[in-house]
Amino acid sequence: MSSSKPAGSIHDFTVKDARGNDVDLSIYKRKVLLIVNVASQCGLTNSNYKELTQLYEKYKDKEL
Repeated sequence: MSSSKPAGSIHDFTVKDARGNDVDLSIYKRKVLLIVNVASQCGLTNSNYKELTQLYEKYKDKEL
């Protein structure tokens, strides 16, 4: 028998932000989320920030 806990809601998780601070995802309940692992520690993803910023600018008024 497996003793693993069943997967819950994304809002049950706490993640680290780019500065290493804990972020409780429950603060985003009833919001649209786009979760991206930018692998910020490897230094190879800086080019992705431009596209993510454009995506945010396009949809921010729709609560993304």
